[in-house]
Amino acid sequence: MSEQQRQYRDMTTTASWTLVSRVLGLFRDQLMTATFGAGIVSSAFLLAFQIPNLFRRLLGEGALTAALVPALAAKLAKEGRPAAFAFLNHVLRRVLPWMTGIALLGLGTAIGLSFTLDGQGALAAELTAWCIPYMPLICAAALFTGALQLCGRFGLAEIAAGVLNLCLITSLLWIGPWLSPSDLAGQARILCVATVIGGICQLLIPVIGLRQEGWQPKPVTADAQAWETLRNAFVPALLGAGVLQLNLLFSRLLAFGVDDKSLTHYYVANRVTELPVGLFSVSVAAVIFPALATAFAQGDREALCRNYARGSRLVMAINIGAAVAFAVLAKPILELLFQYGRFNGDDVKSSSMLLVLFSASMPFYALSALTSRALNVIGRTDATLYAAMHALGVNAVLSILLTHTPGLNLNGANGLAVANLVAAVWQLIVLKYYLRKAEPAFFAESLVKPLFQVLFGSFILGAVAYNTNAWLHNQFWGQLPSKVLIFATMFTSLAVACGLYAWILDQFGYPERDLIRGYIDKIAQVLWLKRRK
Repeated sequence: MSEQQRQYRDMTTTASWTLVSRVLGLFRDQLMTATFGAGIVSSAFLLAFQIPNLFRRLLGEGALTAALVPALAAKLAKEGRPAAFAFLNHVLRRVLPWMTGIALLGLGTAIGLSFTLDGQGALAAELTAWCIPYMPLICAAALFTGALQLCGRFGLAEIAAGVLNLCLITSLLWIGPWLSPSDLAGQARILCVATVIGGICQLLIPVIGLRQEGWQPKPVTADAQAWETLRNAFVPALLGAGVLQLNLLFSRLLAFGVDDKSLTHYYVANRVTELPVGLFSVSVAAVIFPALATAFAQGDREALCRNYARGSRLVMAINIGAAVAFAVLAKPILELLFQYGRFNGDDVKSSSMLLVLFSASMPFYALSALTSRALNVIGRTDATLYAAMHALGVNAVLSILLTHTPGLNLNGANGLAVANLVAAVWQLIVLKYYLRKAEPAFFAESLVKPLFQVLFGSFILGAVAYNTNAWLHNQFWGQLPSKVLIFATMFTSLAVACGLYAWILDQFGYPERDLIRGYIDKIAQVLWLKRRK
């Protein structure tokens, strides 16, 4: 099996399990908004859940993983799997006490704030205290997942995320209403407990997978040189990831302070755009990152360029097309997915423009994630810090200007989304600048032609999806229940538009068209076998 075929297989595996996890996550969010609505309790829980996730992205999936994976890849390439596992144990022994200490500090701070604040702030602080134990669990799980991916095991992290979502769904559907039928705040507390239980499952699943690969939790002799290399890469990566997470938290806090509903609207719109990012872009990055790390450890500059270009083309083809589709169908998407229970038509209307703005930022965030991984591979974690600081500055200034300056007000959360979009564009520009300056080999293949091919195809996709959806909706209005009508018209219009988009890229000779053809061939084989039976 060629390198490209193996990567496509691993991406498919990761994307398949990610799809399951994201669908469960979407159902979880539907239940949450239907149960709590867009009000004080939902905003308080979303902010509380954001805090441990901030540290997960900061430590587990952010700085520590960014520094650990290249170091493990070098160990694996030069000394073999036992040495890589031994170094992983050394890292775990050094960092887990720090994670636990940070969690205890956060727990104490949250409890203290719950007694000093009042109203929505007090509830958010209390729920944060309930959620804090989730943080060290998921950070450790991310480290085990990074080691698993270097061993060629993909999909377990997505399975673990699916188990978390099942815990939260169970809480929302059954345990919460059973134990606290008339108290929404009580149901939110039970949801926090379910989050911690899900975190335990998220840790156990990759641990079991890594043990199957031969890892043993035993004491080891420290490798001072490798640890020093990791520590030198970790500090700037930590600062860069910290600035990025502060950027995200800053926007969420501003949305939390606009009114009782803005954070929920902001969250709902952002979650919809995370589906293709999580399903495809994260899958691409998860597979390309170890490939880049291995190529760099082996000194193979040709493989660096080939893998980075392949990842960039896949990210562009998926995210630009998805962004256009989300933008032109924002309102029916939100009506179908979230207009239930306490989440009403006004909430859908407020979230629709946010979805359009978040859709526009999707390709930039996806390409930034891939470019950051490339910089981490070559040891330029300081460059990701500089780019993150740029993004934070742009986002902070524009957020304040657009939401607080008379005459520039964009209805609160909309102004935050515009600032987020501009910051995403600028961050990608800065990251590309540093990567080109540090290692020009990444840019040996031009992406200009593929970009124009994707833009043209996405324009056609958007026009066909919007007009087909509108025509079908008018034709069948009043003949079907409203949700069935929205689903049928949107599914049909997207199927036609996406099929045309794939055909256009194929006709243009898009370099990754063999991946599209491979999926079509598999579908045709399944249909042919069913017809024979």
